[in-house]
Amino acid sequence: MTDEELSRDRGNEELWRQVFAVGAADLLDQRLYHGGLPSPPRCRMCKAPFAGVGGRIMRLKGKRPAKRNPHYCNACDTFLENNPGGAEVPMSLLYADIRKSTEFVREHPPAEVLRRINIFLDLATDAITDSDGFVLAFYGDCVVANWPPGFSGVDYVAKAVKAGRKIAGASAKAGIPVGIGVHSGDAYMCSVLAAKGSFRDVSVFGEAVNVVARLSDAAAAGEVLVSMDVAASAGIKGTHEMLTLKGFDDPIAVHRLQS
Repeated sequence: MTDEELSRDRGNEELWRQVFAVGAADLLDQRLYHGGLPSPPRCRMCKAPFAGVGGRIMRLKGKRPAKRNPHYCNACDTFLENNPGGAEVPMSLLYADIRKSTEFVREHPPAEVLRRINIFLDLATDAITDSDGFVLAFYGDCVVANWPPGFSGVDYVAKAVKAGRKIAGASAKAGIPVGIGVHSGDAYMCSVLAAKGSFRDVSVFGEAVNVVARLSDAAAAGEVLVSMDVAASAGIKGTHEMLTLKGFDDPIAVHRLQS
């Protein structure tokens, strides 16, 4: 990235903070309206439906999957391209990972492995988007998502916990062992260049991301492991324990939740 490009990205910091930490009225209105229309898949930002009756309505309005990045509609893709940058904002993060994948791959044909992963990705995506979350990435057999308050609402922490429990329950019902971590904290949410610069996507960076990944690692199959910050914000009561996460020197307080 050149000095000119870096300066341009930093120049949009307040815009990114407004959208994801505070909330942009237009985007929130669009998400509310689009969320009531069928059907998935949807734009990751404005929730515009790409299929079914809702997809046809959106196409009449000129909204359709972006050619460069089908995870976003053409309007949101244009926003990311025209306003690259990022800002540090508070958020809840979720990391869900299938357990014993190596053993499953060893014992089953590739078609069955793919079927299993697709079932998990579909149910996780539904749980996240239904609770106003932002699907950030799919890494093989895991999903990463976040809930920034300006994007997901003031109850963003409770929504992340709700999604985690829903993923745990749906995965268990499908016979897929999944461990889930949920954590809240400040992280840098930003646009990143992908596919050798051909399009921009959205990602997050910071210690909070490392914490939620390690919480997921430590969660048992069918369990949602949440940090004390999440428990306090979401009104979760009960017994907590001190747990030392891999890569961290000091133990943190956690709650173990079932679906």
